[in-house]
Amino acid sequence: MPDADAGSMLTIARRDLKVAQALQDASIGEASWGFQVQQVVEKALKAWLYQLGDFPPFTHDLVLLFKRLLRAGADVESYRDLARFTDFAVQIRYDADFEPMDLDRSHWLQRAATLVEPVEQIVGRGA
Repeated sequence: MPDADAGSMLTIARRDLKVAQALQDASIGEASWGFQVQQVVEKALKAWLYQLGDFPPFTHDLVLLFKRLLRAGADVESYRDLARFTDFAVQIRYDADFEPMDLDRSHWLQRAATLVEPVEQIVGRGA
């Protein structure tokens, strides 16, 4: 039932996007904000994979998910810069001495949203 799984992943991606937007304030640690962005990207990529009939692995590795999408014939090139958030899933999240990267939060939130929107269209039309 790829459509239902894809829809569920997109619902979670949208929810995570709202949380990431709420964490834009610089007083919120970049590690916490980056984790939310990573979750948005992860759920969107998994929704895309489900829609293509693939069952994504239990992983936070965005690089791996992008590779699976490429093998499935998906055009992911314009989104691959989002793979930089892989480290926020585990390594950075559990690093007490994390040195902030001073990422432009509004830019990266927009990049994450530009992934979610086309995936919603793909899932919505069942293609």
